[in-house]
Amino acid sequence: KRPSITHANFMTPEAIRKMKDLGIVANLQPDWLYLDGATLLKQFGDERLAYFQPYKTIFDNGVHVGGGSDHMQKIGSFRSINQYNPFLGMWTTLVRQPRWTDQILHPEQRITREQAIRLYTIDNAYLMFEEKEKGSLEKGKLADFIVLKQDILTCPVDEVKNIEVEKTYLGGKVIYRSPKS
Repeated sequence: KRPSITHANFMTPEAIRKMKDLGIVANLQPDWLYLDGATLLKQFGDERLAYFQPYKTIFDNGVHVGGGSDHMQKIGSFRSINQYNPFLGMWTTLVRQPRWTDQILHPEQRITREQAIRLYTIDNAYLMFEEKEKGSLEKGKLADFIVLKQDILTCPVDEVKNIEVEKTYLGGKVIYRSPKS
């Protein structure tokens, strides 16, 4: 069994330690921090948001956490009610900058680029019991991967949210090519 908590946006350090001890995984939507952070600051104040989507504490405690987008009510990865562009989600975990405010929401909870990538790859595969087949490039796994137009590990951090996919491979075969390539 692999119990999962979805929408566990507000956590405490004790709850995160219990999650690790009990083998509970988390399914979070980083875009909520981006979309709702300014409103949450006004409603709850900075102190009460210390553990709103505490990605660094989650990673530091060895809890598996996947990144998602939740609901999508419009077509277009940036037009949807909850944008489903994974690069916006990754950028959000890197900078923790909500829209409509200049205040960074608890920068001590920022994670590394490698950890942000894990949210959308191997950790999501783990949440779905598919870590032996998907989520990383290893011998014996499906050859599902993307080729990016920018290097997510070295580009300026503000470019991460706008990264574009050049090609998509599924089972080792190209299923998408950017019209610009």
